[in-house]
Amino acid sequence: MLSPKSHAYINSSAGDQAMQKRVQGEQTVTIHPADAEARGVADGQYVAVSNDRGRFVALARISDEVAPGVVVCPMWSWAKNAKDGSTVNAVNPFAFADLGNAPTFSDTRVEVAPV
Repeated sequence: MLSPKSHAYINSSAGDQAMQKRVQGEQTVTIHPADAEARGVADGQYVAVSNDRGRFVALARISDEVAPGVVVCPMWSWAKNAKDGSTVNAVNPFAFADLGNAPTFSDTRVEVAPV
């Protein structure tokens, strides 16, 4: 899973502002059509994104804009605004890379399943 910054806000300090929440919309995860089909996921369906660290619920967006085997879930609003009280941060690692203490949240292994 890749978790880039959202288009509505670039950091969490704006994640609870009404205008930004309206622009960003609901938390989504973009999944390739082949991956969605293999998992029984339909476009616009709620899915659980999970791994050994945690889980969050997002709205599935099926698109060939992502490569097979990759899902994209942008950083979202605050956890209190999420459908199930969790955001993409629930599955991201807290570890730092061994080179330069860079964050490792841009490469997170997850599974996606219908809710």
